[in-house]
Amino acid sequence: MNRETIKELQSRRLKKILEYVYENNSLYRKKFRLRGLKPTSIKSSEDLSKLFFTTKKELRDAYPFGFLCVPKEKIVRIQMSGGTTGSPVIIPYSQEDVEQWKEMMVRDFKLAGVTRKDVIQIAPAFGLWNGGFGFHFGAEAIGCFIIPIGPGNTRNQLRFMKDFGTSVFCSTASYPLRLAEVAEEIGFDLRELKLKKMILGAEPWSEAMRKKIENTFNVKTFDIPGLTEMGGVGCTGMECAFHEGIHIWEDQYIVEVVDPDTGEILEEGKEGELVYTTLTRYAMPLIRYRSGEISSILSKERCKCGLSFMRIARIKGRTDDMIIYKGVKFYPSEVEEILAKYNISQYQLVISKEIKLLIESSYNDISKINEDIKEFIGFMPQIELLPPRTLKRYDGKTPRIVRK
Repeated sequence: MNRETIKELQSRRLKKILEYVYENNSLYRKKFRLRGLKPTSIKSSEDLSKLFFTTKKELRDAYPFGFLCVPKEKIVRIQMSGGTTGSPVIIPYSQEDVEQWKEMMVRDFKLAGVTRKDVIQIAPAFGLWNGGFGFHFGAEAIGCFIIPIGPGNTRNQLRFMKDFGTSVFCSTASYPLRLAEVAEEIGFDLRELKLKKMILGAEPWSEAMRKKIENTFNVKTFDIPGLTEMGGVGCTGMECAFHEGIHIWEDQYIVEVVDPDTGEILEEGKEGELVYTTLTRYAMPLIRYRSGEISSILSKERCKCGLSFMRIARIKGRTDDMIIYKGVKFYPSEVEEILAKYNISQYQLVISKEIKLLIESSYNDISKINEDIKEFIGFMPQIELLPPRTLKRYDGKTPRIVRK
């Protein structure tokens, strides 16, 4: 699609979904009326700023199905928001929603060059969290050999990779580093693996971490978002092989970037909070949903891969992850980028009146690390060197912040 076609399709689908939620949900009707609006007040996607936001708090307050737009008998499954911040949120799916999720994952896999000849090992959990099922739906639709191993049991992960010839590995972004660590502990030769690609998400990860993973496993990596409220892993888009931002499936979602404090729409290139509007989901469409994710619009020009869908910067963190210290605002991923230059991948930020940075490293010149953090971020933490294997290891997302 060219930009004109995308814009026209978005406007047409937006008007349809606004009429749909107005007719089928009392909470949305109330939100329209409080604004003095009707669905017909919105003529195109350019009128989005006239509309209200939908927040995670509203979804929590409306538990379990306050924003549902279909009869309960139309629900075929539920998933649950990962609860990165606060209480989890239940997301219902109609059969059409499941099919949409599957279709988006097929797009993502094709963007990564995955074919039916691939052996896909899926490490995210199969349960109320969305990750495992999303990868499975897409791989099954393509016809891949699937290993639905789920999280943990790292030695078995390595064994299965070797025994079954895994070519594509799907997991949280930090888990490959744990795989490498265990491989070293047990004398497992990673060169024996047939891995070609890793599709990683669920948490922010830096370009430095990407390089470390790719060099360690001799693979190509792909960053995949996984917002449950939008349908689950891969629904909103993924990056292509050129690694120049995450392509947003704009025929399915409208994405805005707003100022986290004021809600004002920011221009292209400005960093802010991502706001999503679903265009093709039925059980619980969300209108201008404030995701808490921090990113920016990179480009709406045609990518080298041939797609004209807009690209956003890789997710930097969440609004709740932002650390404000003596007037300096930063995210853990920015610290990670600096630490990677010193081959440090295991770290934790302890936040109280001061900031303590715990790192596992044999590198003794912490003054140099502090100088780099001061120069590139703007503050100097108290750095504590820890022996290897001191910090807790996780099979899923790795918490980088401890607040005291």
